[in-house]
Amino acid sequence: MQEIPEEIEAQIKRWHQSAYILHSIYLFLGVASIVSSLLVATFVEELGTHRTKVLSAISAISLALINTTDVKRKGNGFRQAQRHLRTESMRFHAGSSSQEKLVAAFAEAEAMIGDVNFDPKKLSQD
Repeated sequence: MQEIPEEIEAQIKRWHQSAYILHSIYLFLGVASIVSSLLVATFVEELGTHRTKVLSAISAISLALINTTDVKRKGNGFRQAQRHLRTESMRFHAGSSSQEKLVAAFAEAEAMIGDVNFDPKKLSQD
């Protein structure tokens, strides 16, 4: 049984945590947008002009952040990378993989995450 390098174990945990955080942000922004929109659509008179504007802005900003930052894709990339590297780590630990394959899996996982994208043009495309 081979011991998995500490930095690989730590990276798997970091990627898991990053995926969790980004998915949580995505869910929060999505819920904020939906709830704000529903409140504005349902209670326009009761909210008054100021609250209606604030809730409309919250909805628009939430959707804009989701679309321009692609937070869902980035979270999915972290999750996919974490699973890929964890699988190869398990093979390595069981002795059915080599250190070279583990390093290759790390590089493949890094590519799965990709870069941070901020694309303001996505606002006008939707």
